[in-house]
Amino acid sequence: MNLKPEVLHRLLLAKSILSSGRTAAPGQPNAHLVAILVLNAHDGADLVFAAIADQQNRFPSGNKDSLLQCLDAIDISVKRHKGYFKQLNDARNSLKHSGLLPNTNYWASVASDVFEKLSGICLATLGITIEEIDESGLLVSDQVRAHLAAAKTARTSQDFKLALEELAKALFFSLEDTPGLGQIRVGRANAEDALKLTAFGVSANDFLRLQEFLPMVSSWPSGPDLRSEIEGALWKQSGFGHPGNWREEVADFCISTCLSVALCIQNARPVPFPREFSTVYEYKVSANEDQVEVWEDLTEEDEHLTQIYSNDARPFRTHKRFLRKGESVVVSPHAQPFVSDDLSLAGEAIKRVRISFDTMSGGIGAVFGTGAERADFVNLADVTITCVPNGLSKEFFPDLQQTPWAEDPLAFRL
Repeated sequence: MNLKPEVLHRLLLAKSILSSGRTAAPGQPNAHLVAILVLNAHDGADLVFAAIADQQNRFPSGNKDSLLQCLDAIDISVKRHKGYFKQLNDARNSLKHSGLLPNTNYWASVASDVFEKLSGICLATLGITIEEIDESGLLVSDQVRAHLAAAKTARTSQDFKLALEELAKALFFSLEDTPGLGQIRVGRANAEDALKLTAFGVSANDFLRLQEFLPMVSSWPSGPDLRSEIEGALWKQSGFGHPGNWREEVADFCISTCLSVALCIQNARPVPFPREFSTVYEYKVSANEDQVEVWEDLTEEDEHLTQIYSNDARPFRTHKRFLRKGESVVVSPHAQPFVSDDLSLAGEAIKRVRISFDTMSGGIGAVFGTGAERADFVNLADVTITCVPNGLSKEFFPDLQQTPWAEDPLAFRL
């Protein structure tokens, strides 16, 4: 049966409303959650009955918003479940008009029950169950819709590996298009990521399983707006990326779950996410006076402290140069430890500031046992440290100003 566009829109919305309730059904019924499920189930049924009545050109005259009037109006050859839907309508009205919560135990499975009853009615009247209605028509993103369609085509052709690769791309763009979720990486099953998505109605268990089945996605920023372009899919054969997981039931599950995730998050309100210091700032170390010594020494803190307290000649400490007053050195925040304990040549306790990465005497040499890692340092008491926005953050946050450096409290270092 060819469905009218406005009929299909109602059915798609009804499926979306009811599907979220089915996955979120509580193990231990909660009165307020069950009340939400009742409201959603009523809305879903209202949309379905209106859609069927519209398709059959049987819209009731007068109050067209009445769930029961539309149910009475449709031409149907199977059980209408009118008694059940009258109870649902009464429960919803009591909640709406009198603030009375529905019976928790009776309505705990309302989402699944209504979904099953409506599917039978749709099959009898429209020739299609709610489960069979393709919700991809509700997707906003053309890229997500295109990759999901490609996944379904690959699944039909029994190319399950390709289907999963296309789903990975669909999920990639779905996450990237949702503010605050672009940091979630496709193909990495992370419990924290799954927990974040539960706020949007996504099943954490289903999302984790989806991530285990999907490959990682290789991408790079492109164009003036730095939108990501996908390079390809990356499979980890020694993990889950092998033919043993490229099966029909896996493809079906992943298609359904990916579509559900995309629909749940596509209209999510923007949520800010914290940015690590190292992605925004770099250090600027400025000499407070002339003749600020720069020396080279061991970078590994434990090894360095063992050496300076052993009363030997400190053979690794080497003078390099002096900084003039006002002279500055920009230091990457990835050069760690940035500030650490040391002793001056006079034996006084000081703090040293790292102003370089490992020198050539360290790094590769240390890997092969030919030398210890070293870097350049200055005395913290002789310099001023400011945190200055890096090149990328200047582009995205032009108003971001430099800020004084502050040492992390001891509690964060324990």
